[in-house]
Order: sequence, then C-alpha cells, then structure tokens
Amino acid sequence: MEKYSIGQPVRRKEDVRFLTGTGTYIDDIGEENLAHAVVLRSPHAHARIAGIDSSDAAAMPGVLTIITGEDWVAEGFGTLPTKSGVNKKRDGTPLNEPPRHCLAIDRVRYVGEPVALVVAETLEQARDAAEAVFVDYEELEAVVDPVRAMEPGAPRIWDDIENNFCLDFELGDAEATEAAFARADHVVSLDIVNNRVTAVPIEPRGAVARYDAASDSYTLYNATQNVHANRAAFAENVLKIPAEKLHHVAPDVGGGFGAKNSAYPEPPLLLYAAKRTGRPVKWINERTESFQSDTHGRDQISKVELALDKEGRFLGLRTQTVGDLGAYCWTIGPFTPTGGSARTQGGPYDIPAMHYSAKAVFTNTMPTDPYRGAGRPEASFQIERIVEYAARRFGFDPIELRRKNLIPPQALPRKSPMGLDIDCGNFPEVFERTLKMTDREGYAARVAESEKRGRKRGFAIAPYLECTGGAPKEFAGIVFEEDGSVTLRVGSQSTGMGHETSMPQILSDQLGIPFDAIRYVQGDTDATPIGGGHGGSRNL
Repeated sequence: MEKYSIGQPVRRKEDVRFLTGTGTYIDDIGEENLAHAVVLRSPHAHARIAGIDSSDAAAMPGVLTIITGEDWVAEGFGTLPTKSGVNKKRDGTPLNEPPRHCLAIDRVRYVGEPVALVVAETLEQARDAAEAVFVDYEELEAVVDPVRAMEPGAPRIWDDIENNFCLDFELGDAEATEAAFARADHVVSLDIVNNRVTAVPIEPRGAVARYDAASDSYTLYNATQNVHANRAAFAENVLKIPAEKLHHVAPDVGGGFGAKNSAYPEPPLLLYAAKRTGRPVKWINERTESFQSDTHGRDQISKVELALDKEGRFLGLRTQTVGDLGAYCWTIGPFTPTGGSARTQGGPYDIPAMHYSAKAVFTNTMPTDPYRGAGRPEASFQIERIVEYAARRFGFDPIELRRKNLIPPQALPRKSPMGLDIDCGNFPEVFERTLKMTDREGYAARVAESEKRGRKRGFAIAPYLECTGGAPKEFAGIVFEEDGSVTLRVGSQSTGMGHETSMPQILSDQLGIPFDAIRYVQGDTDATPIGGGHGGSRNL
C-alpha cells in the first residue's frame, strides 16, 4: 500500500475543484425562490438620523421588504457581542463597550455603517430600491485621529463615553524598566505608526439564509472562519433563540486573514429577512463595499524606547501605544492593541526589563479587529524598527547588534518579562543560517555592482517571535463507515490552508488508514458539536 502520511509529497485533495472552478463558494449557492439583499450604508462618518422614508422604495417592482433600525428595535433583537478576553481597565472597572446593533438606530458613526436592508426578487431590483430609500441625515463633527479623539473637546462618538476612551492596559514591570533606563549608556526613542489596513480576501464576504417555519429553525451559509462562535453570537445574542435552532455552514471559503472571524451584522439581518419574507435570501458584498464594511486591522500609534549599555546589550524596552478601535469594540477589537501586542514585545531578544502600556480609543472609522497576527506583527515591527534605529544612531553594526542580543538556547525554557512562556528554540542558529542563505558576506560586492548601474540595494534581517496554539475548545471525530471509508470531522476550519489534505494525512499516519479512504468534514455545526474555527495562527 502506498504511504500518504506526514512528510509525503501528496497532491492536495481540494485543489482539483479549486483549479477547475468547481468549488462551492457562497455565491455558488442557489436556493429555489431565492431573493437578493442589498445593504444601504451610511455615506457619513458621523451623523444623526432624523428620519427614514422607504415608502417609494417599497413600492418599486420586485421589492419584498425593507428593514430599518426602527424595525430591528421593535422586534426586540439583541446586540452583537464583544469577547476580546481583555475586558477591564487598569483600575479593574469594565471596559466601555457601546451596544452594536445590526442596523444604526439613531446615529451613524462610520462611513459604511448599515442603515437599512433591502430585499427584492433580483439583485438589480434591490440595488435600485436601495437608492430610492431616503435617509434624512444631520451631519455631526467627526474625529478620525485616535490621539485627537482623547483630547478635551473632541467630538464624542458616544454621548456617555468621555474622551472616547474604551480601556487602558499595562503589562510588564514599570519599576524595573525605569531602573534599566536610568543606568543605560544609550537610550533611543522612536514614534512608530502601524497604519490601518484591510484584509481584501479574494472572495468577498457573503451569506445565504433560509428559515423553516415547520421547525422554526434557520440555516445559514456564511463565508466565515468560525461557524460555532458566530452561530452563538447570531442566535443567542441577536435573535434570542437557542443556538441549536441555527444550522451554520461555511462552504469553501476564499481567504479570511482574520477579517472573516468577526461577527458581522449582515448574517443576522438575512436570517430575519428570510423569516419575514418566507424566502431564502442571499447577500454578497461588493468589492468596493468591502472596504467600508469589512473590519480593518492594525492602526496603532506607539512611542517605543530602547535602553542599551555601552557594548550594545539591551537593558530595557518601553512601549506606549494608542490603538484605534473605530466606532465599536466589534468582536475582539480591544484585544489587539492590548494583550495581542503586549505578549511578544521584545521578540527573541534577551531584554531583562520591559513595560508595555496601551489605550484603546473610539473614532468615527470602520472598527478594527484581528488581521493576520492580531498584535504580534505590530510588536515585531516596533522592536525591529527601534533596533535598526539604535544601530544607526550609536554606530553599531545592525547585524552584530541583533546577534549579540538574541536569547541563547541554553537560556530556554524561560518566561519573558511579558509573562510569555518561551519553551524552546535556537534563535542564534536560525539567525546564522538565514545570513548564510542570503549571502550576507557577498552583500558588499552586490552593492558595488548595483552602484555601477545607478541602482540602490538594501539588506535587512528581522527575527521575530510567534505564539503557537490557542485557547478555543476544539473537536475531532472519526466515523468508520460501512463501506470501509472513514469520515474525519474537525471543528477547525480551512480558508485555503489545505486542511482537507493535511488533516487526513495525520490520521493516515497515526492509524494506518489509507489516505484516499478518508473523507474530511469541516465548517458545519451539525457535523461538529464544538470548534474554534480558524484564527490566531493556531491551525495547520
């Protein structure tokens, strides 16, 4: 029997359908009598909604229903939850968490905030009707700079939240870090901006919702990274129904990068629309629309300080960050500029003392949530920028400065000043192998050759420290079928990472089951009772 276990060059099972265009993504899902939805979004960063007149739009051909914030409140629906894990300020009081309704109620607080849902027989009819909905906006002053948002007199995003302040946070030893700076021969400081980005997965977000009146239950097909967590949010928090009443399915998902982990307002809106119209309802995000409605990432402003002795040994690292949450806490937004960025401060460097402090602030912008690392890339960017700056400022060779400060393997395992368990690793060996592979010794000759052609050439190396594993509960189940095949059910999800191949490889290796006899099931709450989905760099 041919072996297809771990380490074997197996062709990915899923690639055949992906390369031949036979994958099943959200927009490929059709339903009999399918209706189409369009979300009417705010064109203003901050405005009061004086009134909404949808009567002309409702009378247009093909229109089935129009849902506004007033309808949403009248139904008694709940709000989307925040579950960041960092939910208290430094003084122990709860963070300031404003309610996040699926539709704006009396004010809009960012460009793109949902104001109404229009459902029609065709997508074109829904688009035309959405343009006919009249919203009377009274524009208000907006604030989009997180530093200015904290200043006295800045426009308030939320009337009851002073200085637009969500929470503050600190980690590390402030006294030890202060002492390290006091005895340092060199101190360098740098203001660093991790600019705002958005994920732009190749497949836009979308969903198809269906309601079954006989069983009073729902089915939701959703381009999401986490069917279980989002099922709980949509069912229990918003619709106020038992989670078991919602069958949540993620078909093939074309990329997520963290942005599809969040609990968005559109799926609950579709679920309600399906019940209200008695029809299955589909919504697909437009590419331009996604820039206004998909969560953004990063957006941190930091002051980073590094203390060194005269030989270039690192003594202390101090970071003060302001994180822009946007207009809401969203799903786990407060975690990124606080615990997410704090844990890997200092990277793989031997820094005896560290202190990290942060403030998370509201602005009139699209909310931020995890994106590709959720704080760890920000921390890596900060330490490498300040190390490079220190080398140039004080005349150290950038390579040698990094080399002499890497944590040696004999010092592991250890707990970092940020409380992170660094269990193993040989950072110096990886560093040296990288230099050899990139021919650092031949760099000077390459520079000279480039200069002859009027070209510039640069070289940099940036080691980093990454967390592995994650907190969510996980599930795996094996079903031995009558025909001799095996069904492997796993609670985690792939959004393009090849789990349909790699997970069966592991099972084949461990149990000796033929690789081709294994069928893989994921992204289905009926097939997997619990699951952590995909996020936090915690899956294959």
